[in-house]
Parts: sequence; C-alpha cells; structure tokens
Amino acid sequence: MIASDVQKNILKKLLVKYESSKTYKGENLILQSFSIRPVDIFKEYDKDSADIDAIEDFEKQCKLLEAEGLIRLDWKYDRILRINAVAELGNWNKIRSILDVKDKKERKREEMDFYASLCENANSEQIVKDFCRNQIGRIEMDKEAEYGPTDAKNIVNLLDCILKNKAEILERELSISVLSNSKSWEEKYKRKVLKILRQSGRFDYLTGNCADEKEKNKVILEECNIYANPSYVYFKGDGKITFEDGRYLAVYHDMPFALSSQCIGKIKTFEISDSKIMTVENLTSFNRIKKAETFFIFLSGYHNSAKQNFLEKIFRQNSNNEFYHFGDIDPDGFFILENLRNKTHIDFKPYKMGIEELEKYSSFSKTLEDNDIAKAKSLIEKGRFLEIMSYMLENDMKLEQEIISWKE
Repeated sequence: MIASDVQKNILKKLLVKYESSKTYKGENLILQSFSIRPVDIFKEYDKDSADIDAIEDFEKQCKLLEAEGLIRLDWKYDRILRINAVAELGNWNKIRSILDVKDKKERKREEMDFYASLCENANSEQIVKDFCRNQIGRIEMDKEAEYGPTDAKNIVNLLDCILKNKAEILERELSISVLSNSKSWEEKYKRKVLKILRQSGRFDYLTGNCADEKEKNKVILEECNIYANPSYVYFKGDGKITFEDGRYLAVYHDMPFALSSQCIGKIKTFEISDSKIMTVENLTSFNRIKKAETFFIFLSGYHNSAKQNFLEKIFRQNSNNEFYHFGDIDPDGFFILENLRNKTHIDFKPYKMGIEELEKYSSFSKTLEDNDIAKAKSLIEKGRFLEIMSYMLENDMKLEQEIISWKE
C-alpha cells in the first residue's frame, strides 16, 4: 500500500515500540501488545475544539490501516481510544516495507560497520577513533548514534583536517575544503566538532582559564592554526628581521607594522637593538604606549604554540634583553602572564600591573565578577601573585590596561 504521512507516523511509532521491546530481543516469556494513543499522532484529537473534518480524516486513515490488517482500533463511544498493532511477524516486515526501513538489528549492524570503517584508517587521530568507538558503544547499548551517516562522515573529515592542519587556514576555507560550502561549517558543524574537541581533554592545558565556551573554541581552533580572520603580529621598536629566503625588514620605533602569522613562520633571525622587549595584551595599548629602549610586540589573539615558538626564537636570539609583559590588572591578565612564563620558559616581568596603578587609577576601576574571584583565589592557592590578588579581592577592583597606556 501507499501510505500517507499520518499512516506512516502511526506505523513508525508502533514499530519503534516493538523493536525496543523484550519480545523483539527474544527476552520476553509473555505475550506483549503494542499500542499508541490517537493524541500521539493527532494532538488535538481529544479536544472539543478540534476540527471535525480533521478528526474524520484521521479516523478514516486509521480505518484503512485496520482494513489492511496492520492495526486494530479500540473505540470508546464515537472516538478511537487506542491504536493497537496486529503483532505478527509478517506484519512487521510489511510495515518496514511501507516505511522503507530495514530491521533494527540489521540497521545496528550496518551502523557499527559504518563507524568501524571510519576509524579503520591507521593515520586517523585518536580523537577521531574515540569518537567512532563512542558511537559504536551507544549502538551496542541499544541507544541511537548521536549523528546520522552523512553528519558523522563530515564530522570525522573535519576532525581529521583540523587536527592534522599545519598551515594557517581561515574557517570559511576549512568549510569549502571539507564540506564544499563556505557556510556549512559555521551553520551546521562548528558547534558539534568543537564539543568533541573540548570533551577529548587534549586541549585542557590551553582552555583551563577560559571564561566561557566561546573563548575555549577560539583557543582550540587557533592552536590548530584555524582563524575566523587572518592573524597578524604587530611590532614597533628598533631591530631587523631576516627571512629564510634572505630578504629582510628594518623595524623602527616610530613606524609600527604587522606581519601575518604565515610570514612569522618564515622568519630566520630577529635582531632587536632595544634593551627591553615587551609583549602587550591589547591593541589599543600597543598603539598608545611609548617607552625608550623598548621593543613592543602585540601577538593578536591567544598565545598558541606557534606564537610561543616565535617568542622562544626571539628569546634565543636576544637572550641578554629584559622581557616584560603589559596586560590588564585583573586575574585574567595575570593568568595570561603566568601562561606566557610557563609555556615559553621566559621570565616575563609585569609592567605597570601592580597595586600602585590600581590605587592611582581607582576612579577608573571595575568591580570583580564571579569568574575574576574564582581565578584570583586559584592563583593564591598556587602561591602566585599573592599580594596583588589579595588586594584585588579585598578592594573588589580591577583595571583595564588601556587606562594606563592612555593616562601615561
């Protein structure tokens, strides 16, 4: 028979009940029946306000299924009370044929084979293999896989591409490369893929201090050299940059400029004439700040491994210089400073990030948020920046670095 959408919905719900039962699994010793209520299909059926024509059409379609021997209707007065499956093996096979679906056991076997094939590749990343095994585990436990075949294949391809990526690529380019559509990544897959990457634990060392999910996602993607927009590093000071191909650039303190992350990776030597080197957290402060004998660097974005390697190269080639960091006077600013020190093994000293600045510009300060308080207490527990963290907590205040670069 050619079934209508309503009839298919009825048969689908009955089939799901049957294939989720102990009878289907061969574990039941008593005879089971399978039924649904009319309101499971037609929500307005029992209401006095329901459209009479719609009710008559619904009942007509139910009677046609009953005439085919697939269901049996229980009535109470002039309304259908329950819709019962005529639970015969031949009927279940006929229902599957009408719905164009395979037996659940066959579907499960095919799904498990599908996920197994996705992680057969010896070069697949561990996160990809764990994702596939997790889906297989769900199917074995008689749960639905989280994603259909098309979505699962696209997710695996995206994960593989992201985790193996070495050169800088933009998010829309990633989308075109893997999905053949510049918008599909953002609209359909970004949230799903980033959830898998966050839950893998592989990036916990980077995201531990992030304020929210959005920040974590940005950190993870940038660590994999994937950006929403091209990434640049800004410089001003006196020095000379020589690239791998022999070309060079002279850098001057009164002529700030920026290089893309791709160009940064091609630097061979970075000679700095100034005695001090200072990383600056925010672009506004970078543009404003001036200090004799100081070479300023604004890294733009998060300090991923590529930027850490870049700073380490500068340190190796300019190890006699003093290194400073200028950031916000808040717990997050000190987390950034601590991360810089730990990841690069360079002894960055805080620049104008003390109690003196908090007191001097207290009229511009802001109160601490819950996330600030938690981070300050975390640093105190680790024995880091005890005096300034205690002062912030006691006085409920923090300060953005732009105030200092503007006023001074």
